This record gives sequence, structure tokens and C-alpha cells, in this order.
Amino acid sequence: MNNQWITRGCYMTLLCLLAIATQAQLISISPADASGEEQLTITFNASEGTAGLADASSVYMHSGVITTAPDGTDWEHVVGNWGQDDGLGKMTKVDGSDTKWQITLTPRDYYSVPAGKNIFRLSMVFRDAAGTAEGKGTPGTYDWGTVASNGDIFVDLKVDAYVNISAPTASNVFLEANSTLPITAEASADVSSMKLFVDDIEKASVTSGTTISYEYQATKSETITIKVTATINGSEVQSSTTVTIALRSAVPVAALPQGVKKGINYHEDQTKVTLVLEAPKKDFCYVVGDFNDWQIDDNYLMNRTPDGELFWIELSGLTPKANYVFQYWVEGVIKIGDPYAELVADPWNDQYIDASIYPDLPVYGKTEHGIATVLKTGQESYNWAASEQTWTPPRKDELVIYELLVRDFVGSHYYQDLTDSLSYLKNLGINAIELMPIMEFEGNNSWGYNPSYFFAVDKYYGTKNDLKQFIEAAHQHGIAVILDMVLNHAFGQNAMVRMYWDDANSTVSADNPWFNPVATHPFNVGFDFNHESQYTKDFADTVNRYWLEEYHFDGYRFDLSKGFTQTNYGDDIGKWSGYDQSRIDLLSRMAEKIWSYDDDAYVILEHFADGSEETVLANKGMILWRGLNHSYRDALKGHGADLGGASARSHVSFMESHDEQRLAYDMKVDGHASGSYNTRDKLVALERLKMGAAFHFLQSGPKMLWQFGELGYDIDINYIDRLAEKPLPWGEDNLGYYEDTIRQYVYDTYAAVLALRNAYPVAIRTGSYSANLGSDLKQFSITHPELDINVIGNFGLEAAAIDPNFPKTGSWFDYFSGEEINVTNRNGEISLKPGEFHVYTGKRISNGFPNVVAVYENPVTVDPGVFTISEEITITFDATKASPDGTNGLVGAAKVYMHAGVVTDGPDSEKLSKMVGTQTDDGLGEMTPVSGKANQWQITLTPKDYFGLADGTVVYRIGMTFRDSDNTNRAKGFRNRTVFLEVTQEGELITISPADFSVSDEITITFNAALGNRGLLDAAKIYMHSGIVTSDVDAPTGNDWTNVVGTWGADDGVGELTKVSGTNEWSITLTPEEYYDISGEAYWIAMVFRDASGNAKGSGATGEITGGFIDGAGDIYMKIPLRKTGPLSIKQSPVTPYPNPAVNTLQIPNPENQLRTLQIVDAAGREILVEKSSTSKLDVSGLTEGLYLLRIWQGSTASHHRFVIKK
Repeated sequence: MNNQWITRGCYMTLLCLLAIATQAQLISISPADASGEEQLTITFNASEGTAGLADASSVYMHSGVITTAPDGTDWEHVVGNWGQDDGLGKMTKVDGSDTKWQITLTPRDYYSVPAGKNIFRLSMVFRDAAGTAEGKGTPGTYDWGTVASNGDIFVDLKVDAYVNISAPTASNVFLEANSTLPITAEASADVSSMKLFVDDIEKASVTSGTTISYEYQATKSETITIKVTATINGSEVQSSTTVTIALRSAVPVAALPQGVKKGINYHEDQTKVTLVLEAPKKDFCYVVGDFNDWQIDDNYLMNRTPDGELFWIELSGLTPKANYVFQYWVEGVIKIGDPYAELVADPWNDQYIDASIYPDLPVYGKTEHGIATVLKTGQESYNWAASEQTWTPPRKDELVIYELLVRDFVGSHYYQDLTDSLSYLKNLGINAIELMPIMEFEGNNSWGYNPSYFFAVDKYYGTKNDLKQFIEAAHQHGIAVILDMVLNHAFGQNAMVRMYWDDANSTVSADNPWFNPVATHPFNVGFDFNHESQYTKDFADTVNRYWLEEYHFDGYRFDLSKGFTQTNYGDDIGKWSGYDQSRIDLLSRMAEKIWSYDDDAYVILEHFADGSEETVLANKGMILWRGLNHSYRDALKGHGADLGGASARSHVSFMESHDEQRLAYDMKVDGHASGSYNTRDKLVALERLKMGAAFHFLQSGPKMLWQFGELGYDIDINYIDRLAEKPLPWGEDNLGYYEDTIRQYVYDTYAAVLALRNAYPVAIRTGSYSANLGSDLKQFSITHPELDINVIGNFGLEAAAIDPNFPKTGSWFDYFSGEEINVTNRNGEISLKPGEFHVYTGKRISNGFPNVVAVYENPVTVDPGVFTISEEITITFDATKASPDGTNGLVGAAKVYMHAGVVTDGPDSEKLSKMVGTQTDDGLGEMTPVSGKANQWQITLTPKDYFGLADGTVVYRIGMTFRDSDNTNRAKGFRNRTVFLEVTQEGELITISPADFSVSDEITITFNAALGNRGLLDAAKIYMHSGIVTSDVDAPTGNDWTNVVGTWGADDGVGELTKVSGTNEWSITLTPEEYYDISGEAYWIAMVFRDASGNAKGSGATGEITGGFIDGAGDIYMKIPLRKTGPLSIKQSPVTPYPNPAVNTLQIPNPENQLRTLQIVDAAGREILVEKSSTSKLDVSGLTEGLYLLRIWQGSTASHHRFVIKK
């Protein structure tokens, strides 16, 4: 079933309403009508909202109060230290619940709110102990309060009659001499008396209405107390606040000195610096910092240019080479760093940066002022090596880019260690590195797509000179360095965001020169740049020039380039993806500007727009991203996919990027199988990855791989959560990949493929290209005078013969084996086992790469193919397919013993326990020769009995090796590894209660995430993506789905399941005719289970399950057994064919030896066999693997049975 199903609109609306009702349980307070003066208990349900803390072991409430208005959103008196496990705000788990947490407090005391201030609301978000995971709400209005667009939660408290001081709102105000301070207050209802006091002196009074005001004349800088009292319906209420007034001089107006620009300007005189801030329409600005003891001083009131665009000031008396932390205090209260600064001081996060990574980091801890920046005169310029003068980057159409995240590539997250890894990357064969964003981002632990300061290197990875040294060393290795540039948006700590802010709507204000208050396109994060604004254009041009010239980056990959538009698409993805001339113009203008600085600079766009738009951009010299992740995932796991599109020279094509599920992981959890050939097996998966690499990287056009794809990295992209740190393949406490010979062979294959590509770039770039990439049997060829290449491979699960379509006859050389073949017939078929591939060259390029590429063969088969520990199985061992384990092997052995145990500590473990077998000829584990088949041996057993397993023991796998009678000769599986057989857990993957139901009945569907492929075992949320089948067919397919409910990949609540407390089960209750919006009958419910992102899927092995079956794509079909008016008309026979799955023979019990008609139909509905017979044994050896329907007619009675063939 295609994942791009269309959601049923009418029912989705209902479900969204249901989701909102459910969301109401995100927060509760007790008592429900509590005020800010009394003790209350806040309960947080971590499974609701974003569910980011559903599996957290501890939860903190990071919170504050709202004192300005009943609907205010301006946090005050915040309690909590983000990222600190210090107990401040720590919650207690509610007894009997896995996901509910609570905290008890009295707001005025807990938040230290001064007497006289109203407490209208509590503001909060929730986090784990480390601060790396958050729990927020879904935006909307609920019975307990509201959730803002950024996920902040606001809980309303009870406030009866009140009076509120509405101006001034700030505790510090700045007044020019001879001006007044407006003071206003408002009451919640008509008053009979309201008075306004300043320092206890009455200044104004009214006897009716709801407002009062006064203009206070300040004659000096001072602190005053404002109090307002009121009588409302006989109740006396009051409110008070303290305000500090600073009288300032008039702003000096002066033209900008010649030769200075926005930002920090250094001079030959190292005691001076000129600061320039762009702040159009702002009234005044102070510079405050270490140089003036962080005090407001009119000597540091900045000049304003006559046009009102810029503020500037020259500072003198500075100590050369000293760090000065400073801020701009725009209009006295907006405290920001310099947007163009090269070093940022973070009072919250800098303390966690190790001195070995960033020595002599400026000391700054003024959390009350927030993020600041640093100036330092007398800095020495980096001394670039002479090699930079002769460096020439690779052609853009020959790029092989290695995308990496510094944080997750080296354990130290340090540029110097990254530099030390360059030989590893050079030997791999890449010629470019793309760094995920490294400009200053919020926090330390990040992917980097939350930028705040665009000219500063984030300190978490090292100093700016460390970065320069890395780029210089990369160039010396022949490797270009590309920067992932984020100019679609910025985040909330950004100075330009903060300067123009709309508190009421929690977004930038409408007069912000750079940003849109509301993003113009879908998928936006942070605050959306207005790319039509000249301010934004100038800023972007300066950013782009800076990193090219200052750091010698070779170009950019622009994140979310499709967002560079002011056409307002709202949430319409389709329209946004269409042709947009204004977007073309914006990107073309920017690219031309970049090329005016560096005509060789790469301009790569993460665009994914209309093909005609991408063609225009490519023709202008830009390169587009082309993601083939889903195609390669499907092809490699045996699901079938067309791999066309990778040869475009205008697009960087990739199998994986930072943003896609890892190929090896997808095979591990969702791979398909045929008999003993199982793409979920690590050994099988890694060989198939090699095939994918050959097909991908040997095609023309720029290519990219994501870090550690060359080692078969098989950790879920959503491990912990999508953005969390991932385990490393090397270093301390590593995954052991780098030491694993099997994974080293994957690296060697990638390196060999890239070596061939790099040795013949002209042939690959300009050769004549022919391809057949649509079926499981794939082939492409390149012909060129320098070299002819022909690549063939079997992406299917069965052995098959391929037409190799050699471009010519004669000698061809197998690149990986070194063997020469003589081709006399260009189209003479070649037999390929599943996963087998060959790279042929028209002349000898190598003598082979011993052991690097091998064709998977499993010496063990089991019947039935799917079994539990309580079922009898027959294990067959074929000595001719086994590895000899350093001995002479077991071909021709007189006796064969199986030495076996079980895996009980996890589905990926290889640790065996309950071992059965010794090293002597004692009969324990002895196998029996298979009659008529040389070198084949078998043993029949029931795992629970054979291994002596106690009731309730969970077994994931059975592992085995083989030996002769005295252990002189031994055998193992592929590549001398232990052979493992997967064990199906006892229990039901899917249950429906009640079991007998019609579309009119309410049912509960329960999914057990611990069974099947266990792909959702650790999911924080699980969704059921489902539809119904309205035709009365025996074996529905994906084409039969209709009335689909669910939006694949959307965390929107539609189809969301509820976790059954204390289990791995998840459930949903529905009435089919209502849920699927149908008026007639339906015969099947079709379903797939996924996580919130749609990147992980839960299913089971192909075949029958209780109440339904699972098809080869992993779609689950559950029968609706009753009609609205009664039971199905087809009478089911007590006959149950077995074994199921079957291999060669299907037993069909016929105790009365009756004459019956037997018909077999395949999954596509084609009749495969029909015969009239009294046999109880049907030969199915000629059937290929898959799902079939057996129909049995006895007289007028028909029965229907689905069965699976496994080879």
C-alpha cells in the first residue's frame, strides 16, 4: 500500500475534534478553580501533546507566571534551570501511571511573586533531566487554558474581581528629559471607586468606569512604586508594581564614519573599536558591557544616522587582545548581542563547553541579560597555508559529498579530531564534505538548524581557527568543504528576531525588517525570513560572502531553499511545490551574488520543487538535491522499486541524508524474506548495501552519502529522538563497527566503487548511458572510449536470470572478483542469486578484492518458516553451503552434530544461553542424513522442550553451529558466523474485541508492539493508518483499500492509539461504519501501524494470523466476520491445511476420503491450479514464494484458506 494515502476529509475533521478533546487531558490542576494564593497540584500527562517525554525516567516542569493580563503570554518569575538535574521543578510520577507526573505548589510562594501583583496564569513546558527532550502541547484552547503556537502551555487560574496596571509594563523605562511616563490601569468590571498612587501619594481617582490614567513627570532617574486601588461590587482590590525610571540625554545624530560597516569594526589602533547596529525606526540604543561595568551610561548612548537606520559608537581605552563581553540595549530594554559578531557568550550553555575544545572562553554568567557577544581587538589573522592559493575544488558534476554532523561523527565533537579523521574519508574516496550547520545555534546539543548568530562559529565544536585548520587540511587531502547554510529562518535568540517582537502573538512584529510574523510556506521552523526584503537580501549576501572569504568554504547547501519565497502558500504543500517565478528570481539573484565573490562556489539547493522550476535553476548553474532514500529502502529490503533518476548531472542524488531513515535500519526492522533469505539478517543486509552502493555511485552526476553509511549504520534515526545524539561506530563505548571485519568489507566496497568512479571521471560523466532499473533485476551500462562499465544485480528475494545487456561482446572483467569472462552473446542470461551483483569493466581494472563481496547463502532452512518455541520444527543443514570455520568443513562428514542455544536478552543480541551440545560423540544434537540428498542433515525438535525452557521464557532467536563427531571439523553460516533463526513470540500481533463483529459494532483493535518485527517497540506514539475493503474478496491487496483514515507521517492525532498501561500493547476503539464513514457493508479492515513521523512501521511475517493475514508488503488485513444482518454466507470448513507456511507439500486433511475440487489462486487473483481429487497431500513445490488462496469444494460447501509458500 502506498504511504501517500489520502485522508478521508469528513471523518478527519471529526477525528481532529476528538484529538482536541483528548488533548484536554494534557494538563489538569486540582482544585480546578485554584487561585494564585492557594496550594494546587498540577498533573502532566506525558503521552499527550508532543509526547516527547512519554518514556522519560524523570520529568521537570520549567515554569513561570503571567501577571499582565488574563490572556497574557509574557513569562515572569521563571523557576527552573534548563538542562540541570537539580530538583528545581522536578515532578513526581503519579501512582499507577506510566506517563502522568505531578507537582504541588502555592504559586505566589513558589514563584516569589511580590504582594500586590495579580497572578492570572501559570506558564510552563516540561523537560527531561538533561533538557534534551521536551513535552509541549498542541496549539489550541482547552478547558484549563491555552497552548501557544510554539507549544508553550498556559494554565488559567481563578481571579475574581481585580485591577491591573496596564502601563508601564516594563520594570525599567527610559525617558528623555522633560517627557512624562504614562500610567494606566484597568479593572475587571465597573468600579465605584478607583485611585492611583505614586509612592503612596494619590495622583488620580475616578468613581465609575473601568480605567484610570495619569502622566507622571519625572525630574530625575529614580525608582517609584505605583499602586492602584478599586472597589468593585463592594470588594476592595488593589495592584502595585515598582518601576525604575532612567532619564537619558537626547540621541545624538551623526553620519556613519567612512570605512565602517555593520557589526564590529576594528582599527589599527588596538585600543579602539567602532560598533554599528542596524535597527531601523528604533528610538535609541545603549552599548553595555565589560567596558562600562554593565551600567547604563549616557557616554555609551549610540549615535543615530540621519536616516534612522543605524546606530554607531566608537569605543576607546580598550586593552588590546582582551575579551569584552557586551550587548546592545535597544530602547533600554531589548538586550541583544551584535548580529555580526564572530563570538557569542551564552550564560547558560558555555559552562558545559570543555576547555580542551575551546580554551580561554570568556567568562559570562549574566543570565538576567541573556545572550551577549564578544569583541577583541588585536586578533591575529589566521596564517593560511600556501596550498590554499593553488587549491581547485572538484567539478560540481563529479562531486561525491560526505554529509556529516560533527557532534555525531567524533565523540569529542571537536574540529581537531575531525581533522584527524580526514585520511579515513580520503581513503573512502569522497571528494567533498558537507558540514551540517556550524554557525552559532541555540544550546550546545543540536543538529544546527536553529541558528541564532550567523557570523559566529558555534563553540561546541572548537574555535574559529580550529575550523579554518580543518578546511585547510581537507583541501590538502583534495576534499572540498561545503557548509549547510540556513537562511530560510532563524530562531528566537537571534538578535534581529528579538529587536522587533510581538509579545501578544509570540512572534516577530509586523514592522520587523527581516522576518515574516507568519511563515509564507509549509514546513517552516523558527521565524521565516522575508526574502523580498532588501534588509534580508543584504544580510544574506553578507553572510554568504563572509564564510567563503573568511573560512574558505567551497560553497553552500541551502537548507529548505523552497522556502525562499514571499508568495503566501499557507499550508498548501502542493501549491508551494509548484512553479514559482519569484522564488527563481530570489535564488538566482543570491547565486549570482555568491558567484561575484567566488565563481567556483557550489550553490546546492534542498529544493524538491516542480521539475520545470528545478530545470531553470539547474540551467543557471545551481545544483538540486534528489532524494532516493525511499526507492533504495524499498529495493534493498526486497519490496521492489525503480532506482531511476540517480544519473542526473544537475542533481546531487543520495540514498541517505541526515533527514532520512537509515537503509540498514530499515532492512533490519522491515526487511522482506523468502525462505531462509531474510533481508532483516544483518549479514544479508550488509551485502545488499554493497549492491546499492555499486548501482548508486557508479552512475553519473554528483552523489552524496550520509555519515557511516559506508559501515552499514543501522541505528534508528529516531533513536532516543530524531535530533538526539547517536551511538558512534568507533571510540569509547562504541558500537564496534570499526573493528568488525564484516562492516569493514562494506567500507571496502564503497571505497572500491568510488575508486573506480574517481579513476574514470570523464567516462562516468560523459559516457553513453543505458539502464533498466525498474524491476528486481536491475542493470545499467556506460560506454566510453576510456572505459565501458556494465552493472547487474538481483534486488529480489529469489534466484533469477537477468539479461545483462552487455554493450559489446568479448572480454569483460569482474571488478570485485578479478575474473575474466568471455561474452559471446550480449543478451545471454546470467543467473543471479538474491542480492548478487557484478560490476563488469571492458578492461582489467583490478585483480579483485578478496572476500569484500560475497553472495549470501544460508546453509540452514527450517520448516515451518515461522514458528514459536512451542511448535515442532525441522532444521535442515546443507554442508555444501556452509563456511568451514577454519577446518576442512563438513562436506562428506560421517556424522553431523548441531551445537545450539537460544537468545533471550534482546532481538539483536548474539549471546546464546541454554546451550545443547558437547564436543563428543554422545548423540546430543546429532542430526539425521536427509534421504537421497548428499551432505544434507536434519533434526526435528520443539524448542521449548529441546532447550529446557521454563514457562514464560521469551526467546528471540535460536543460534547454531555444526561439527563432526569429535569436533575436528566444523561449519558455520555465511562468512563463518553463527546461524540464527528468528523465533516468533507467542501471542497475537493484532486482536479485535469482540472477535465477531460487523461494521455497526464498536470494537477495540489492539496492536502488540513486542511482536512481529518489533519496529515500534520503543515508539513514543503509535498510529494506525487504515482503511476498509468493501468488495467481498478472499485475498484483498493494496489496490482494494478505500475510505482511508490517516495522514502518513503526520503527528495529528488521526488514528493515534493509546498505550495499554504496563504492557507493550496499544489500542484504539471505534465503530467501523462511523470511523470509515461508510453506509454499506465492508468485508475487511486494512491497516498499517507507524510511529508519529512515519519513519518506523510495525508489522509481522507474511502469512495468516488469527482473524486475518499479512501480505508481502506488511499490510495487515483483518476480516469483518459478520454482516449487519447476520453471519457470512460462506460456510467455513473445519479443514485446516498445514504446514503454513509450506515448502514443498501442503497437507489437506480428508478423513472420509471424499472427492473434492481444489483450486489455488495467487495474490493477484490468477488461478494457478484446479483439480478434482480425494488426495490429502498437494504438491506445491512448483509454487514461488508468496501468499495464496486455497478453495475447497465438497458438494455445495466451499471453504477458503490462505497459505504461504516459503522456500
